[in-house]
Amino acid sequence: MQPCRTILLVFAATTVILLPSMNLASTKANPLAGKKLIEYGWDVPSTRFVRENIARMEAIPFDGIVIKVLPKPDSNESAEPMGWKIWTKTRFKPEQYEHAIADLKATKFKRFTDNFIQVVAAPADIDWFDPQWTSVAYNAGCLARVAKQGGCKGIMLDLEDYGNSLWSYVNIIRKTNDNRTFEEYTAKIRERGKEFIQAVNREYSDITILCLVGPFLSCLHEDIKADRYGMLYAFFEGMCEAATPETVIVDGYEQSYPFRKSSEFQQGREVILHYARELFRNRAAFDQHMKVGFGIWADYSSSRIGWHPNSFHMNYFTPEELRAALSYALSASDRYVWVYSERLKWWDFNVPSEYRNSLALAKKGPGEVKISPMQIIPLPRDGWRFSIDKNNNGQQLGWHHPEFDDSAWQTIRIDNYWEPQIDKNYDGVGWYRRKFLAPTITPGKTVYLAVGAADEVGWLWLNDRLMGGHYFGEGTANNPFVVDVTEYLRNGEENFIAVRVYDPASNGGMWQPMQLLIR
Repeated sequence: MQPCRTILLVFAATTVILLPSMNLASTKANPLAGKKLIEYGWDVPSTRFVRENIARMEAIPFDGIVIKVLPKPDSNESAEPMGWKIWTKTRFKPEQYEHAIADLKATKFKRFTDNFIQVVAAPADIDWFDPQWTSVAYNAGCLARVAKQGGCKGIMLDLEDYGNSLWSYVNIIRKTNDNRTFEEYTAKIRERGKEFIQAVNREYSDITILCLVGPFLSCLHEDIKADRYGMLYAFFEGMCEAATPETVIVDGYEQSYPFRKSSEFQQGREVILHYARELFRNRAAFDQHMKVGFGIWADYSSSRIGWHPNSFHMNYFTPEELRAALSYALSASDRYVWVYSERLKWWDFNVPSEYRNSLALAKKGPGEVKISPMQIIPLPRDGWRFSIDKNNNGQQLGWHHPEFDDSAWQTIRIDNYWEPQIDKNYDGVGWYRRKFLAPTITPGKTVYLAVGAADEVGWLWLNDRLMGGHYFGEGTANNPFVVDVTEYLRNGEENFIAVRVYDPASNGGMWQPMQLLIR
């Protein structure tokens, strides 16, 4: 393996990739022909839900969806799916997934021609050298069987590290006190990749595997041994070396979530085909199987800035911007672009028509849209002053006034509940106060202040003015709330924030950070 190149990647609202000059011109007369949009998000539907709702679902112009397999025919939709249970010693039993095959066979698909069964590298509680690792490959084969017999295009494979240190050599050694070398680990992981794909191919010889992340993640750190994904490439190389000739492995390139410009997607394509390829010893295997895809997060950063179905300009992507991003992604992909979402839930069937239409319009081109990117500026997470308000009279005492003396209050962070920070269980009202320096903002821009999450009810003051808040019955404990502060923010100067939070039970407080949103 050649050493990784040093590449600057800034994954933010504006993503920059510094690469050598390349000829990025498409050789296709119509770069959108035959391209597919695949839906995947927090609202991933079960085989049963799809069977019962396919007509309504296909009114939304995707070309396919990711589908989860529930462990029982009568499982609740919120039950942990089989796809989140493959990476363990416990082997699946036919009765856990045969009902899913029956559901898919009974579903009359029309528009959704390219569907994928969800597979995730979880719970990942088994060692690479454990002889029972074959259970992982066996389980993957079971879900490939569901895909094949259910008429799906293949499986969706999510190899992201969800805190399990699957791909980090340094973290594994630290946890296990193992003395094996990096080379021994990557050799074993390459072997496991072969076992994985062989089990899958036994069930589905011409499968397409839509991967959310790809081997390039192993190249983000100068010291590959210390990188969080330093050994991921070896699993991909093993899969490519042992796969049947007909197998297609798509790098879904999750890094493209916030991309807006054609150049970003074209450069992402080169990152996959050039830098990721260099990690492989067997580059002929890479060339035979690896294809370029992209992921777009439709409600990008909604955990921080919220999802606003009635105020499009408050979302990261307006419908016009989403259309353009999807169209650019489709043009730069080999076939697949997957559309991710969290708070935007397609299968609640209440997504605004403008966003639904952007899916179909993307196939016709990017449209004429002047992109006005939303700038997201994080506010400090630490250095906040905090006090409980047992008597609920803080407002009467003027705790929201900038001149109030809070020097006796304790300091606290706003990315965690207040209980662990004040060393006591407390239900009731609490106050947060802080000054911050606003950036210099171009005249004519709209500025919002987003509170990531306040459990459970919150009120926000800016410079002594009550700006708004959120209240019971709105999912307030887990969702952001956003207020327009354009008129009252002191541009380029010091500003003052006070937040009053009421929590009636359990954990409370501002447990997600705040940011300024500028568009």
